Amino acid sequence: MAGWFARGGVTEVILAVNHLSDKLRVEVSRRKLDTKAVLSVEETSLGTGGPISLARPLLNNDEPLIVANGDVISDIDLRGLIAAHAKAGAEATIGLVSVEDPRPFGLATLDANDRIIGFEEKSETNQGPGWINAGVYVLNPEVVSTIPNRRRVSLEREVFPILARQGKLRGWKHTGFWYDIGKIPDYIIANRQLLQRAEFRETTNVETSVPIAKIRQPSYIGKDCTIEDTTKLGPYTILSERVSVKRGAEVSETIVFEQTSLGENCTIEDSLIGEGVTIGKETRIGKGSLIAGQVVIPDRATIRPGSVILN
Repeated sequence: MAGWFARGGVTEVILAVNHLSDKLRVEVSRRKLDTKAVLSVEETSLGTGGPISLARPLLNNDEPLIVANGDVISDIDLRGLIAAHAKAGAEATIGLVSVEDPRPFGLATLDANDRIIGFEEKSETNQGPGWINAGVYVLNPEVVSTIPNRRRVSLEREVFPILARQGKLRGWKHTGFWYDIGKIPDYIIANRQLLQRAEFRETTNVETSVPIAKIRQPSYIGKDCTIEDTTKLGPYTILSERVSVKRGAEVSETIVFEQTSLGENCTIEDSLIGEGVTIGKETRIGKGSLIAGQVVIPDRATIRPGSVILN
């Protein structure tokens, strides 16, 4: 996401965090990001608006603020969004995306000039495609200053409806890809669909003795992975950075987080494997399994389909 911000002309990112903030701080400090990144830590969850108010001392009050939800993946053109916001003279602009089924999201209602005049709540009666909030916004400093302090605030329920009634809220229609990855099944679907795009299959700095025919596409191999011989990977397999795959392992339709080790002759199918996991040799992990970070699975174990193993 830092790269996406950088391409949009953003030079500093403030990460509003709550759960696992200490771990995220370590992760940010060790990565070379495309933008400067600082953390703003909530003691309790403050909704979608409260974190903006909490981070106010870190903001530049002379220019608009770009806000993006962390559970969204998209190729929204930030430069285009910012330019449209400035041209319209709006106080706030919401990136919008069209979805075939708007029922889980709620709809934005626009006039002929793409000014947002209202919102329809989530409803089972909303039929057909419609424009929904894409979770990316441009907010003028005047809007930021109105967000209440020290309490949970919903932008969608407390801030945006007021701006819409005042005629100060614009919509900007995004026509590229967009995924809501807030739930694990949606996260998996998004990754598999992105693998079908060539730009997301680029692989570099991989130590491997596996002929390319053994890696079935679409798949992605992250930086500094080590893959031994007689391994079979893919299709729809994602290895994050510094994953080690021992000889004879077979991994398909699976996402593996960084610094995980997959043992000799193990078999993993249609699963999600967390960070820093050790999978023993000759272990079998059934379809639909979820293995949390730092878990150690012993040699020759059998994990039944649909299992969830926490640390």
